[in-house]
Amino acid sequence: MPESHIFAEGLTKRYGDFAAVDGIDFDIKAGESFGFLGPNGAGKSTTMRMIAATSLRTEGRLEVLGLDANENGPEIRSMLGIVPQADNLDEELRVRENLYVYGRYFGLSRAVVNERADALLEFAQLVEKKKARVDALSGGMKRRLTIARALMNEPKVMLLDEPTTGLDPQARHVLWDRLFRLKERGTTLVLTTHYMDEAEQ
Repeated sequence: MPESHIFAEGLTKRYGDFAAVDGIDFDIKAGESFGFLGPNGAGKSTTMRMIAATSLRTEGRLEVLGLDANENGPEIRSMLGIVPQADNLDEELRVRENLYVYGRYFGLSRAVVNERADALLEFAQLVEKKKARVDALSGGMKRRLTIARALMNEPKVMLLDEPTTGLDPQARHVLWDRLFRLKERGTTLVLTTHYMDEAEQ
C-alpha cells in the first residue's frame, strides 16, 4: 500500500468561537488525486493553508510527507508545489523569467533552473510565449504558467486551490490534460473545487 503523503485526524481551525474547519479526517496516499468539494466558505482554502504549513491548526493531527505541519513549516513547503486561487505571477517579468527567478529561490543552480524552465515551458505549452510579458497572456495561459512555476522544485505534492475558476471550457480542458500528465508521473494532487465534474475527475 502506498505511503500516506497527507494524514489528518480531527483537524480543526478556529478563529475565536468560529470553527472554519471542524474536526475533519482524511488520508491522502502517494500518487493519489484528492479533491475538497464544497461551496465558498466551506473551509477548503483554510484546509489547504494548513496543509501548506502557512496556517497553524488549532486542534487535531496533521502530517504532511511524514512531518507535523505545525512544527516543520519550512521543510514541508520546500517539498510542495502550490498553485493559489489567484495567480500571483510577477507581471514585470517575462514568462520564462518567472520560472527562472522562482527556481533560484530554492537555491537551484543556474544550469538546473535553465534546464527545468525549458522542460516546463514545453509541458505547459508555452514555448512560443517564453519571451512574452505575463500581462499579455490569456487566463488559461497564466494558470498553466502558475502550475509550471509550482513544479520548478520537483514537488512530491501539488496543492491547487480552485485551479480552473474563471477559465473557459477549452482552457479548463487543456489544464486538466496537464494535471492528468502530472498524475501519470506519480505526483500527488490535492485540489479544491466547487465544480462537481472536477471532483469526479
